[in-house]
Amino acid sequence: MVGLARSLLLSVRTMSTQLRLGLLLGVAFGLWNLISTLVDPYAEDTIPALLVFYGPMFAIWGFAGFRASRRSGRTTDAIFVGATLALVTFTVFVVARLITVNLSLDLTSQRLDWQSLMARFRASGFTSLRAYANYEYVAGAPFKVFVASLIGAAVGLVGGLCGALADRLPSNLSGP
Repeated sequence: MVGLARSLLLSVRTMSTQLRLGLLLGVAFGLWNLISTLVDPYAEDTIPALLVFYGPMFAIWGFAGFRASRRSGRTTDAIFVGATLALVTFTVFVVARLITVNLSLDLTSQRLDWQSLMARFRASGFTSLRAYANYEYVAGAPFKVFVASLIGAAVGLVGGLCGALADRLPSNLSGP
């Protein structure tokens, strides 16, 4: 019974840490996105730009999985931590992104990567681009958060497997 209570207490502490870290990451990446949009509102979302932006986010999720696996010895904890951290991070980030879209709508609506959204707006029957952009972002949010959570689980797994491998390495690699 004591072991179960200890495990539950550790789970609550871990969840609290993941919620705080996810909130911090969501705000930080949201601010990064806002600042980069205000500095260069016409910058396209190219593959290299997306990798530079999302790569660190995914790496942090993976490192959190690595730490969870090392701490508990269970890879399943790494998956859970990665997915939970991604869920919270991306929920906050989607809200921050919605704010960014509303603050920069006049400029970003002229970008090349917005042309399909603009075409859908013209065909939608909406009279307000702002209302349509908000509708699109809110309607797409659950899917984006779901996909981010799957990515978090995957990179958490990779981090957890690395943590499990690190546990198996000899502690003294320097030799005799």
